[in-house]
Amino acid sequence: MVVSKPNLFILGTPRSATTFLYRALAQHPQIFMSAVKEPSFFSYDEREPKWITPQNTRPNNLTWEDYQNLFAGTDEYPIRGEASTAYLADGYAASRIKTRIGGSPHLVAVLRNPINRAYSHYLYHRMLNVEPCASFEEAIADEPNRQRKGWNIQWRYLETGYYGKHLQNYIEIFGRERLLILLHEDIETPDQLFQGVFRFLGVDEKWQVKNLDHVNQSGVSKNLFASWILKNRNPLRELGRRLLPRSARKGFRRLLTQEPPQLSQNTRDQLNERYGDDIAVTERLIGRSLESWRR
Repeated sequence: MVVSKPNLFILGTPRSATTFLYRALAQHPQIFMSAVKEPSFFSYDEREPKWITPQNTRPNNLTWEDYQNLFAGTDEYPIRGEASTAYLADGYAASRIKTRIGGSPHLVAVLRNPINRAYSHYLYHRMLNVEPCASFEEAIADEPNRQRKGWNIQWRYLETGYYGKHLQNYIEIFGRERLLILLHEDIETPDQLFQGVFRFLGVDEKWQVKNLDHVNQSGVSKNLFASWILKNRNPLRELGRRLLPRSARKGFRRLLTQEPPQLSQNTRDQLNERYGDDIAVTERLIGRSLESWRR
């Protein structure tokens, strides 16, 4: 039996509304999105040594056959996709997609102000109790050490934000015409956003996406029990998703979290300087002003 391969990859970045986009595309009758949102297969495919997490654990990786089975029986869909947020910052993943899939998949990158994105990602990991550093400043200072130890790119918050460098890598491998680059701000006009994405994918542009809210909001867990409840694959949380209406789930989440502290202006100023050159490269690649990121 011939197994369909994906031809759409939402590349990320993390904390940039990729889940929002993934759920929207899954509604379209001409698009199949894998039931596992982030298989992350190409970040681990034949990679040695494997990336590790802060707990020094290695992921339960899919085999190539397992990955292909995510798309079994989907021949009738012209677009078949997945959304693994580590792919954009991971040059290895780009080369493996080229090797396994070929040179003409549809690629969609969603970019967010790199400073806000990095801090949001750090807070999200703290909420889930999977980030060991008690402060954002400590975590980003530890990045060179994390890279030496082979930590997953998801825990290297600043490296993920060099969008210009990462986009150039994908453009060199696949060509600029295969890559659609969106900004986090674009979700403020969702109808226009989805119409552009559907046009890029060659499916019905007039399809109306329904009943989507922003998801995966950040916060600080009030205690370890709250962190356990909030973890993505926690069975109690999955039960709540099936039984409780969305409004009740949001209220329950507010009980488990508190507002995070604001990022210090000193740290923000330092990171603005650090990202300056790469933001300029990103502007040239996407043909849009990113002045708001510098403010």
